Amino acid sequence: MTLTHPPVLFRPDEAIAADSTLVIHRRRRRRWWWPTAVAVTVAVALVAVGVGQVTAPALSFDGGATVWRTAPGDDAGVHRVDNVLGSEVTVGFERSGAFSARLALVNHGRYPVKVTGLPDRGAYYYGLESVETALEADGAPQPFHPFTLRRGATRWLVLHFRFADCDLDHGEQVAASRTSLPVAYRIYGVHRKEAVPLQHFALSVPTGRCDHPVL
Repeated sequence: MTLTHPPVLFRPDEAIAADSTLVIHRRRRRRWWWPTAVAVTVAVALVAVGVGQVTAPALSFDGGATVWRTAPGDDAGVHRVDNVLGSEVTVGFERSGAFSARLALVNHGRYPVKVTGLPDRGAYYYGLESVETALEADGAPQPFHPFTLRRGATRWLVLHFRFADCDLDHGEQVAASRTSLPVAYRIYGVHRKEAVPLQHFALSVPTGRCDHPVL
């Protein structure tokens, strides 16, 4: 309790009636849960941002690509158009025919990424048969095994495709252009798959009806 003014002593004959105000201070109840709730919210937000950065690595297939039929240098039916935006390579359809492409996979992210494979095999008109890897652009390809791509590192992939076993009805001769490839990866124990873009490059094949598509 607190008096609004200090007590004053008067002699009995000088006493004057006066009102005094009595102020009672009550202890304010602290909301203990409020700081806890704020701390939990901030922690969840930081974890979400961190997980989003970790599980979304900046992978890309940089530069152009070398495309051939049965062996490097065999470019029968392979046409390349270059412009300021990059290159578009068109591969002519050949029943059950094969073609290959060499691409550079680069990790532009902040964390090491373990590449586990290219999961999608069928693309209707053509399908991915196998994948090889190489440490250098002109290095000897080796059978694919999961590998770790560190920050800023590059690994060359050699992709072997095969066209569907059918007589393609070309129809209007419209080409189907591909500007990304799906890549499966693992980062800090999290398994993901994302469409990795083909930077400055596109791969095109003729379209049409096929009675035995590659699915």
